[in-house]
Amino acid sequence: MLKARIALCAAAAVALVSLLLGAQTQTPSAAEPRKITVTAKKYEFSPNRIELKVGEPVEITFESLDAEHGFTCPDLKTEKITYKKDSPGKITFTPEKPGTYQFKCAKWCGFGHGKMKGEFVVTAP
Repeated sequence: MLKARIALCAAAAVALVSLLLGAQTQTPSAAEPRKITVTAKKYEFSPNRIELKVGEPVEITFESLDAEHGFTCPDLKTEKITYKKDSPGKITFTPEKPGTYQFKCAKWCGFGHGKMKGEFVVTAP
C-alpha cells in the first residue's frame, strides 16, 4: 500500500513538473523580441542575410544612410514599410516555418533598386 502511494505521488510530481515546463516553453509571444538593425544605402542592405529561428520573435529596425528606402517580404507576410534618413522604420514578426525568404527594397531608390535584396534564413529551434 505504501509503495502504491509513493508511486502515485511520484507520478503526480512528474506530471506537475511536465505541465509547468510545458507552460514555460509554449509562450514565445511573451518573450522579448530579438532586436536587429539593418542599414540601407544605394543599393544594398547590411546585413543582407539574417538568420532567425522558428518561433523566435524579432524586431528589425531599418535605417537609411542616404535616400528613402523600403522593405517588403511577402513570403513571411510582414508589413511593407518605407523609411528615410533620420527616420527609421520598424517591423516585428515571428517566423512560423523554416526556409529561406527573400526581402527587397519596397521604394524605388534609383537605377540599382532591383539589386537591393536580402534574405532571411529561418531554421527550426
